[in-house]
Amino acid sequence: MANSQFRDDIDKLKASLGKSIKADIKPEDIEKAERQEQSLEHKQREAELDRYLQDTTHRRSLVTWAATVVSFWLICVIFILTRNTLQYKLSDTIMVALLGTTTINVLGLMIIVLNDLFKGKKEDNKPS
Repeated sequence: MANSQFRDDIDKLKASLGKSIKADIKPEDIEKAERQEQSLEHKQREAELDRYLQDTTHRRSLVTWAATVVSFWLICVIFILTRNTLQYKLSDTIMVALLGTTTINVLGLMIIVLNDLFKGKKEDNKPS
């Protein structure tokens, strides 16, 4: 019974507070709140655009870096392969390891870069 009385008192208090708050709201206050909301939405759009531009810049630098590293690495491997019989005389095991790791590195870097560039629906499903 006391619990029911307590709820009734809370409801009466809420009702009286709600009436006094609504009576104090002026049309100028509503307009001001709407302008502030529009300003916040505009700032949010600007921040999203800035983030998009920064992401684009970072992606371009990532692509350049990955292409440079892969190209350099492949040139080094080709150089080792062409000089192997004349100068280095590396064993077959070392050559297989070199070619295997090169293949994995090239494919891995390209997969990372392509996944970053073409996120698709993965990015859309992120929680905000």
